[in-house]
Amino acid sequence: MVEKISNENDLRDFLREREFSSRLRNAISFCKEAQEITVIHDRALKADQKLGFERCLAENYLLKYGKDYFGKRDLIYIDLYGTKDIKAMNTSV
Repeated sequence: MVEKISNENDLRDFLREREFSSRLRNAISFCKEAQEITVIHDRALKADQKLGFERCLAENYLLKYGKDYFGKRDLIYIDLYGTKDIKAMNTSV
């Protein structure tokens, strides 16, 4: 269940998480295009594609903007849904 935003600190935390989520989705979109990846699940990727994707994220985001660019986390789960994928899922035909 999602907790309600009840104070200014909760709102700040929520907005920060939303910003990190947007950064990650945009980075995924960028690296998918750069690597010419069209799938949305990592099981469909070969080992060299996974490595190339990780390299793209590291070189273009983590090394460029700092290791906390996607927030202070020990682990980042990447599902290969980029900004365009999410928009396509939420657009009615």
